[in-house]
Order: sequence, then C-alpha cells, then structure tokens
Amino acid sequence: MKRIIVCLSFMFILVACSNKNEDNSTNSDKIEEVNASTQLLEDKTTQINNLEKQKEELQAALHNIQIDFNYKKEEADYYKQLIDDLIKGYSNAQLKDLAIKLWDYKLLINGVTVPTNGKVEIQENAIEISLTQRQSEYPILPYEIFIQGKISGDYMEHLKVNSNPAETYVTDGTVVTGIHHKFVDVEKGSTISFTITEELKKRLGLETTQIIIFNK
Repeated sequence: MKRIIVCLSFMFILVACSNKNEDNSTNSDKIEEVNASTQLLEDKTTQINNLEKQKEELQAALHNIQIDFNYKKEEADYYKQLIDDLIKGYSNAQLKDLAIKLWDYKLLINGVTVPTNGKVEIQENAIEISLTQRQSEYPILPYEIFIQGKISGDYMEHLKVNSNPAETYVTDGTVVTGIHHKFVDVEKGSTISFTITEELKKRLGLETTQIIIFNK
C-alpha cells in the first residue's frame, strides 16, 4: 500500500513539473513573438520615415527644377523676341548669311582637320575620311530661314571618293551627323584622293576641291 502511495506521489510530482515546463516554454514563445513583432514594427517605421524623407527631398528637387525651367523659358522667350526685333530690317541675303553661321561642316582625316591646301600626310595603314554636319543646338531663327543655312541638297553628296573604301557608314545624332569612308591595309608610299564640290570648299575654307592623302 505504501508503495502505491509513493508511486502515485512521484507521478504527481512528474506531471506537475511537466506542466510547469510547458507553461514556461509557452511564455517564452509568446515573449519571442512579441519581441519579433516589436522589431518588425520598428523596422517598418524606420522604412516609412526614410521614404517620407526621400519624398520630401524629391519634391524639393522637383520644385527647384520647375523654378529653373520657368526661368530658362522666360530667358529664351526674351532672347527670341530680341532676335526677332533685330532681324526685322534684315534683307533676305543678310538672313541667309546669318543662317549659314548656324551650320558647321568639317572634313577630317583620321580625326584631323584637312589643311587649306588639301594635302594630308599620314603614317598609318588605316585611313578614315569623315565629313560631318553640325547644326546649332539653338536655332534662334525661324525655321524657314534657319534651314536656308544648310549646304544645298544632301551634304554627303558633296564628297566623292575616287577609290573603293573597305567600309562606308553614317553616324546620326541629334545635332551632329556624318559620313565616314574607311580604308584598311593602305600601302606605304600610296595615295588616296577624293574631290569635294565648290560649295563645300567654300564652307570649309579650303583652297582646292582636290584632297590628296599621302601614306608616308
């Protein structure tokens, strides 16, 4: 009988300890959940604060850009009106001369401007002939006047290469365009020649329409 009582008492103690451990484990889990939720809330709050700060900075930057844009627009309108007033008394010839100054042409051999005598000496076996056209980024004249400043027709046709290049390609930008004729494996002592029109010669300020390249 005593043994039974002892056994029951021992079982009771074990059950009580087990329940106590389960309660402690449950409380610990709850504390961890609360801590995790608190940390998550803090992280989200930090993110929101950072986003709010970025939003304020972007709004301030946008406001400054808008102010600058309005100022530039007012300035452009002012100068446009000033130019319109100045050219009111210009003749057609004077307007065309003004338009010509808004278009720029360059003739380059391997990136170097062709000299006025049209004779170029190089020491490279690859030769690239480039003719570029650059229009003003700010066409201050009315379009119908501005367009008169271009060279006649297609500017690319103002250059005629006498030899067959290995490659011909065109570059096309918003302001600058160009045509390029590339020769490779050019022998030492050989020459490459090409011609340009009288009109292009005048635009480039050259003395001749015949361009000769000597590969030394």
